[in-house]
Amino acid sequence: MKKTRRTSQVGTTIRDALVDVFRRDLKDVALGMTSVTDVEVSPDLQYARVYVSGLTEDETQAVVKELQQRKGRIRSLLGQRIRLRYTPELDFRYDETTMRASRIESILSEVMPPKDDDESNES
Repeated sequence: MKKTRRTSQVGTTIRDALVDVFRRDLKDVALGMTSVTDVEVSPDLQYARVYVSGLTEDETQAVVKELQQRKGRIRSLLGQRIRLRYTPELDFRYDETTMRASRIESILSEVMPPKDDDESNES
């Protein structure tokens, strides 16, 4: 989705409101360990893609499926918190950024030799 200043602002507002909805209105233990990492909003503000991450990939995938099933209720609660003409349709997705970052870090640690603390202190 194309990012403009307006869509970025609306995305941030939706992200903050969704965190509030998850924390206060949805009483689910699994949601407590997940976080909303990003929200991309379409240029016409009708659709919002919500990226969610958690501790493990399997757990987060299960939470995303549950959120997809409950997105009507979540959209209703979101509409009560934000001031937009239309509350956007929500599409929950698993955010793979943290998994990719940890994978890259593990590959780099295998390739790069470890630094000695003694050598870095002598400089």
